[in-house]
Amino acid sequence: MLISGPNHLQALKLIDDCCLYNHIFTLSKRDAATSPSVSGKKSSFSIEGVQDPPNSPSESVAAGQLVLYLQQHRIAEFLKLNTIPLSLVSLPWILAGLTPWRGVLHPNPPKKEPKFLSSLIVKHELMYGEEIRNVVVDIFEKGKMDLVKDAAERNILQTISRNEVGIFSL
Repeated sequence: MLISGPNHLQALKLIDDCCLYNHIFTLSKRDAATSPSVSGKKSSFSIEGVQDPPNSPSESVAAGQLVLYLQQHRIAEFLKLNTIPLSLVSLPWILAGLTPWRGVLHPNPPKKEPKFLSSLIVKHELMYGEEIRNVVVDIFEKGKMDLVKDAAERNILQTISRNEVGIFSL
């Protein structure tokens, strides 16, 4: 079978199978002299490196499988997942890759830099722009996914309650 284009899930599986997660989704030590992402900033800039995520790297593969499932499910049309701008096509896969870092604060964040490791990794290692970093901040730092999760749980509970009493939503 010929596959055209990138296969993001296979990439996450390969990263996990080859134990490369800590080489790709990690935060290496940075200082102003060696980091291309901090050019033009003060020479006192430095970031302490963090190598090992607190959660299993294989969680990125599980998250990737959920992304693939959502993209193939009929809800993708409702969520407009197949009409994502070209600049953001890889975003769900980046989020899946960062899953093991969710909610983790850097032990010694640099001034005027993100405090969460997922944001620092996106900015300094993966070197994505503000558009993708803003989504990472919203999901991993500001807890917007928790709001979606809570709303979904309430909706499921309401649906179950209606079905138990014989009231079906149309």
